[in-house]
Amino acid sequence: MTKDADKMICCIYKEYLQRRKLGNSIAESSLFSSEYFKNDPVLSKWHPDDCTEIARELKKMGFLDIWVSGKFILTSEAITYMENRFKNGIVELTDFISKLIP
Repeated sequence: MTKDADKMICCIYKEYLQRRKLGNSIAESSLFSSEYFKNDPVLSKWHPDDCTEIARELKKMGFLDIWVSGKFILTSEAITYMENRFKNGIVELTDFISKLIP
């Protein structure tokens, strides 16, 4: 996984956790609109073409399912990977993301 893909999956997973904390269902929390990259505080700074390329990388890894419309789903494989990686949840994840931002 590239460093950019790592940063992207962390940002997406953080949003997923925030949605779950608000009481949204797993299905609702894992569905992202085509506008997500424009609205994310970290990823909105990236070139749109880079977001597309990195999302494709995550799709090849089985972490995202991407629709033609641009919507995408965070897969259960990605959620499992991230749960095992950040056992302390959103606090540990937020700290990790903040260290990635230059």
